[in-house]
Amino acid sequence: MSAAETSVIPPAAATTATAAAAPAVPQRQPASVTGVFQHPGLLVTEPDFARIRELIKTGQQPWTNWYNKLCVDKFGGLETRPYPLAGVYRQDGSKNNLYVDIWRAWSLALRWKLSGDDRYADKAAEFLDAWADTLKVVGTVPPGSTAPDDHTFILMAGMQGHQLAQIGEILRTYPGWAPERLKRFQDMLMTVFAPISSWFLSEGRIGSHANWDMASMVGAMAIGIFCDNAELYRQACDSYAANNRGKLRNFGNGSALHGVYYMHPGHFGQWEESGRDQGHSTLGMSLGGDVMEMAWNQGDDLYGLYNNRFLSAAEYVARTNLQDESGTPYAMPYVPEHNPTQPHPSFWTQVSQGVPGHGRNCWEPIFNHYVNRLGIAAPNVARMVPYCEAKYGGSSDDIWWPTLIHRRLPYAGPMKPPSGLTGYLNDGRVLLSWWGSVGATSYVVQRSSSARGPFTPVATVAADQLLTYTDAPSNGTWFYQVLAQGPGAPRAGSNTVRVAAAGELRFRMPLGGVTGTAAVGALVNPDGTVTAVEGKLLDGVTWGEGRNKDQAPMFDGKAAGIQLPAGLFSNLDDFTVSIWAYANGYRWDTCILFAGTDAFSSLHIAPQAGRGGLRFGVAGATHNDTRAVEGPAALPRGRWVHVAYTQKGTTGRLYLDGIEVVNADTMTLSPRQVGDQVTFLGRNWGHPAFNGRLQDFRIYVGALSAAEIGALAK
Repeated sequence: MSAAETSVIPPAAATTATAAAAPAVPQRQPASVTGVFQHPGLLVTEPDFARIRELIKTGQQPWTNWYNKLCVDKFGGLETRPYPLAGVYRQDGSKNNLYVDIWRAWSLALRWKLSGDDRYADKAAEFLDAWADTLKVVGTVPPGSTAPDDHTFILMAGMQGHQLAQIGEILRTYPGWAPERLKRFQDMLMTVFAPISSWFLSEGRIGSHANWDMASMVGAMAIGIFCDNAELYRQACDSYAANNRGKLRNFGNGSALHGVYYMHPGHFGQWEESGRDQGHSTLGMSLGGDVMEMAWNQGDDLYGLYNNRFLSAAEYVARTNLQDESGTPYAMPYVPEHNPTQPHPSFWTQVSQGVPGHGRNCWEPIFNHYVNRLGIAAPNVARMVPYCEAKYGGSSDDIWWPTLIHRRLPYAGPMKPPSGLTGYLNDGRVLLSWWGSVGATSYVVQRSSSARGPFTPVATVAADQLLTYTDAPSNGTWFYQVLAQGPGAPRAGSNTVRVAAAGELRFRMPLGGVTGTAAVGALVNPDGTVTAVEGKLLDGVTWGEGRNKDQAPMFDGKAAGIQLPAGLFSNLDDFTVSIWAYANGYRWDTCILFAGTDAFSSLHIAPQAGRGGLRFGVAGATHNDTRAVEGPAALPRGRWVHVAYTQKGTTGRLYLDGIEVVNADTMTLSPRQVGDQVTFLGRNWGHPAFNGRLQDFRIYVGALSAAEIGALAK
């Protein structure tokens, strides 16, 4: 694993990224580790500029065409001057001064860098100097205004702060921009813009849409790099990666694990704003692509995190804006999702397609990284690029001239094997998804009863179809691999995945004896090997009488708990959890089991919650979207009780002492959808600990039958 993955990927994600064969990061020490930045190193590096200049020199397209447009554009001319203000506000005309001056300075800086004509650098520096000397406040409404303050200055601080940093990063290579002027501009960004973005990211605010977080990330990252502020840069990386660096924290809706609310088959990632409208959805792609590209240029691979999770969102949003051959918008899979800015129970129930073909400046960095740089097929993004290129131009929230700065020569091979193959037991069958290869015409899905083969073909999927296959093999443990077909296809296949039949014991922690500061369990790994794992005893866990003349951990009802390793629930759709509990007493929403990315994206078993009964619940990005099954009564007190929950597809069943007490067919979320970077027994996030004892905690692949649950309860 690279140093960059170690620095920004949480432990649970590291395993997934390795299994998915995520693309390697550039071969140098990443800035997230060293705190040392490459300059220029935001959206365009020095090698990028050299490449673009050579392409223009030789008259190649589309670079020459877009450079010619830059040279005749009114915003790139020398007959202009800056119009700085001391305060800029989103709800009055002052914002236009900043927007227009950014467009001008950006165009001037690019024209200088590509032509070598210092007049354009001098003019661009004039703009930056003027704003550095004048701007003191970024806000929503000016002083004395009677308009409500909706805090949208947070968006402007991030997006326009990022754009200003892009210009400064290019001009820092111009000898004619005096060091003291560069420093003054950096100080202005660190004083006026950066504190707003940093504050917003530090709060982990789930009550806002993804773009609020993405705007703050892109601002913090760009300013952090430009101003050589390693702390600000790492904050942006960690906020996207959902990396808590060992400290419990919540992450906003722009993080990778919240921004992609649900992973549909074929690596289709439902974007958090897709139920809202496509203007905002594509803005998320614009901001996210800039975040990914800047981190990549600093040696950190955010593009590849969680099996190319951002690409899954880009493919989903792109297809939402496309039409089929008959001009009909595509039917998009969608899981109901809570609107974070509205009170419960406000849910989006379908994708908001609006007018297909939203022409935002967002697709170039995404397309050119995954397709042209890495050779990974992204068919929907690839279709959006030529559609939108004719519309690329000015937008106050996007970077201008995206084709000119991002476009790379087409991927020249060799063809890559399919990658990122995943396999889950879903509704009793095996659900496979993978990333395709540039140049492939079809894919052969292969199955074997052994990891070493031989593999037997079971299906062929055309390259223009959704890259997913559902298999229904006989009972057992199966291994899968996918091969690409087409001219020049490699002999090597994708990574191999193992999918166990229902009933395999994934994890067991007996909790049956004194072990000092840890509880010991056994985990079945994705490759079938078994690993001993320890659960850390926290905050006052002691040992008392167990069920069978042994000892059990005792929780004090205050803060005691057992913290388990991340990854116990990874890759589980159909699953079963089983545990014995002895309750002395409990408070509302106390949990005997809690697992999730954070408090907003998690699953739990609570002795008393909701309407007052024993409850299993799972939430995707906010507690307001919880799917739950709840029994008629709370967990009995004063005796050992067996509690189990099974889920097959969207049907969940809750058992007490081996008897089913409630079921529901609305459980659309599963462990793999919500993550499990943090797993606790006996306590959860922000509530008092369980008051009692626990024993024999188990996790199974698949939904056990009623008879099997009854046997566990004896």
